Amino acid sequence: MRSMFVKLFISFWLATILSGLVFFLLAFNLRFAPLHEKRKRHFEAERDNIIVQGLTLYGKTAAASFEKDGKVARFPEAPSPDNRIQAYLFDANGNPLTKEVPAPFSSAVRTLNSGRHPEAGPELDVLRVRVQGPSGKPYLAVARVSSLPPPGEGQHEPRLPFPPEFWLQMLITFVVSGGVCYMLSWRITAPVRRLRSATQELAGGNLGSRVRVNHEEKGDELTDLGRDFNLMAVRIEKLVNAHKQLVRDVSHELRSPLARMNVALEIARKQSPPSAEPALQRIGLEGERLNLLIGELLTLSQLDGGGGGEMTAVDLGDLAKEVVQDADFEACAIDRRVNLTSASGLVLQGNRKLLRRALENVVRNAVRYTAPGTAVTLTLERAAGPQAVVRVRDVGPGVPEGQLTDIFRPFYRVAEARDRESGGTGIGLAISEKTVILHGGTIVARNLPDAGLEVEIRLPLTARQ
Repeated sequence: MRSMFVKLFISFWLATILSGLVFFLLAFNLRFAPLHEKRKRHFEAERDNIIVQGLTLYGKTAAASFEKDGKVARFPEAPSPDNRIQAYLFDANGNPLTKEVPAPFSSAVRTLNSGRHPEAGPELDVLRVRVQGPSGKPYLAVARVSSLPPPGEGQHEPRLPFPPEFWLQMLITFVVSGGVCYMLSWRITAPVRRLRSATQELAGGNLGSRVRVNHEEKGDELTDLGRDFNLMAVRIEKLVNAHKQLVRDVSHELRSPLARMNVALEIARKQSPPSAEPALQRIGLEGERLNLLIGELLTLSQLDGGGGGEMTAVDLGDLAKEVVQDADFEACAIDRRVNLTSASGLVLQGNRKLLRRALENVVRNAVRYTAPGTAVTLTLERAAGPQAVVRVRDVGPGVPEGQLTDIFRPFYRVAEARDRESGGTGIGLAISEKTVILHGGTIVARNLPDAGLEVEIRLPLTARQ
């Protein structure tokens, strides 16, 4: 759960659901408790009213029976085995006239008759009704009533702890809160997504990438961050463009004095004594290196500007053979070799001149650092995609792992002294990388397990305009 949108959405949703659940439970309990108590009191009142009516009828009948033949009629038993109501007949002083009256119950009746409250359990309820016999003598009809639950309670326990309406309301709350939280999270994280997209484009080389913001309205912190990003992107674009323009202008301006220096060098050779020839040769060698460096700077400036020249069909197999033949001829002079393993039929749309130079830079760099008596191997094969894969391997010292990506930066040197002795300018691999990217491919460098460095180039075998 790394996405900010997912975190906000789930947090808002859970908070809304939990808050709604707590509020519903509180409201449900506050409303249900009084209703339950009211229902219970109503039931007890109705129950007592019915029992009093039956008890009055029983008392008159039992008193008449007692005055007639000295026997007390029994209270009719309920058909259910759980007979919760028991009635007895007492005289006006609280003495039982019914036989087999429990002693605790008789004591409770006498206590009530004296005006006090008996000590009885919560499950015992005593009802008294004063009745008169046929002779006018007063009697007490007393009922022993156990606590009865309201009708329906304890008979059918619900499967759910809440009524069905509760779960319907929870489902509605779940769906509505989910939709609201989704829209809220999406709206809050929209500036972050736009900023991330613009940042990725800027990192990929699109210096014109900007975040879409409304400059007329005053925004929040994320909107202000988008404006600050646009200001930063503008500054970076200006600085990079100024740097490219400077390199381009300086390279062009150096060509003229270099050409004049070469003319002056030839004149000096004709007019100088033989003893000055070594120094003049050194000046000519350095002039050639300077001319090569200027040419590479102009090529790099052209690639930075996105100019790829004319795109034609290029056979990579033929191109690799040409590069290997030239590189092998140069490598033999320093006790090294260049071998080729090539597949046929690998054709793509590209700039042949730039592709040749990119491949040549990689091969010559490998020849420069491979050990004496060893060979540089160039392998060209087809991969899925379809892609052409070029691998150039040497048997040299390799590159420190932390600098494998830095070697494609302009003017970067792994070892300053070694690169200067080998004549490297530090621009060749940068030109190779930009050429490969211009053709929609990738280039990576990796150290081999035994020894040496491998540079892998992948180019798509599709038409690219």
